[in-house]
Amino acid sequence: MEEKFLYKMIQQCFYPYERDLTIAPLTDEEYVGILAAVKDQKNEGSEWYEVVEVLCMGM
Repeated sequence: MEEKFLYKMIQQCFYPYERDLTIAPLTDEEYVGILAAVKDQKNEGSEWYEVVEVLCMGM
């Protein structure tokens, strides 16, 4: 459940930056890398969406 939720959040965070993932989807390696980074940076004081947004902005 958690991975499906994070996958959807990762997809949605690219829309404001005009990257349409239906046309140019993330590769499996990119997705796994972002997912691992999100899980590593998440702590008790942060929300999932905060960590995902910060990581996607840097891409």
